[in-house]
Amino acid sequence: MWICFLAHIALLSNIVYIFIMSQTYQPNKRKRAKTHGFLVRTKTQNGRKVNAARRKKGRANVSIKK
Repeated sequence: MWICFLAHIALLSNIVYIFIMSQTYQPNKRKRAKTHGFLVRTKTQNGRKVNAARRKKGRANVSIKK
C-alpha cells in the first residue's frame, strides 16, 4: 500500500521548515461502528429516517456491521 506524504518547504530567515502531512484516515472498526452503526442510528429519530431511506432505496446494507 502506498502512503503519500505531501512535503511543503518554507524558507524563513534562512531556516528550512518541512511540513509533512500524514494520513488523515486511520481505520478503526470499533470507532466506525460506534459512530455510523445500526444501533447508533436507531437511537435517534433522524437516524431511523436514514435507515428507512436506505431501505426504501434498496441498499444491500442499511448501515455498517460491527
